[in-house]
Amino acid sequence: MYNLIRHSKWTDSWQMIKNNRNVPPGLMQYKVSQEVILSLLPNGTKHINCIYNKDWSFAQHTMENLQKLTPNTKTGKANKWKIIIIIKATKEHDKVSLKGALINKDTNEIALMTSINKKHADSYKNRLVKSLHKDYKICQCKMVAPLVFWDELKNRLLY
Repeated sequence: MYNLIRHSKWTDSWQMIKNNRNVPPGLMQYKVSQEVILSLLPNGTKHINCIYNKDWSFAQHTMENLQKLTPNTKTGKANKWKIIIIIKATKEHDKVSLKGALINKDTNEIALMTSINKKHADSYKNRLVKSLHKDYKICQCKMVAPLVFWDELKNRLLY
């Protein structure tokens, strides 16, 4: 059974757990079923004591943003992806982060990706992989995102 828990360091961000265990660090989430996403949160998450949407805004569904969120890997290139949701944050010195959910058009499985621009990547300490966009890299990590991301992802799958 899957659920969401607060991240231990970034308490306004949430991550998936399975059977009360964290998704291992360094794992890219390519094959998440829609049923898993739909089971994550009950309605009413806006009442949880945290900042619901800290520093994030929704980003456009464009081919360029799809390339920024698609890993330049065997799995990333072998599949046809469609954007479900993208949120974007810009920090100091124009460091851009994108968090997105992509649906595999063939399997209907969901990929959860975090992508950062070159300015952000230069100071990022964890492993990165190339994206299909020359100026962005994909974080080789599980999804850690604000509740607005998880709620809106669920809403877009339901409605």
